[in-house]
Amino acid sequence: MKLSIIVPTRNEERIIERTLKELHDNLTEIEHEIIVTDDKSTDRTLAIAAKYARVVPHVFEGKSTIAANRNNGARAATGDYFAFIDADMFIPNPNMFFKTLLAEFEKDKKMMGATVKIKIRPDEATFTDNVMLEIMGFMQWFHNDVVRSGSASGEFQMMRREAYERAHGYREDLPVGEDNDLFMRLSGMGRTKMIWGLTAYTEPRRARSVGWGKLLWLWTLNYFSVLILGKSYTKEWPPHK
Repeated sequence: MKLSIIVPTRNEERIIERTLKELHDNLTEIEHEIIVTDDKSTDRTLAIAAKYARVVPHVFEGKSTIAANRNNGARAATGDYFAFIDADMFIPNPNMFFKTLLAEFEKDKKMMGATVKIKIRPDEATFTDNVMLEIMGFMQWFHNDVVRSGSASGEFQMMRREAYERAHGYREDLPVGEDNDLFMRLSGMGRTKMIWGLTAYTEPRRARSVGWGKLLWLWTLNYFSVLILGKSYTKEWPPHK
């Protein structure tokens, strides 16, 4: 089994090295590849990424959606499983982390996709951060494991390659909500799952610049807009500083 880790980027020079170096140096017990798929970065993102990963450059006219950027990386991937992660994700003990996920997929042949708990890095997390992300984690567990309608943040999504291909990947016409949309469709092909025992860590960039209240409100609006109307409520996800 080979794992393809796909990281979409645009101007991520401040944090991309920490993410890639952790995986490059410490993921040693699983056959894998790391692919950075870039959307016309104008900073040092590509130069940094090239030290740790295979870089797939922008192939679109103008600015693409993150869905198109992820699909661009998937087209270059050679693995049996795809893990899409954001550029600011930190995965401690990646050998154990991905072995556990692969074992879950092997144990349940009907499982098409999986996500994990997302938390803010402990050295930067506030009480509010922890509460908000517990709420979001519970909501994703409820959608995946209880009502089985599928839901996962694009910060971390893992799936079988064959399931991704059957679903025709991410909808590139969705500027927001493409992550939940794909997991909804994967759940219709089998099932999706939240793995409570695994945690991936992110930076609080967007929460600090936008605020948790607005983020949760926009997440809810876009989720139901995609679910009911088949289109995003907003034209882009709020930018982070």
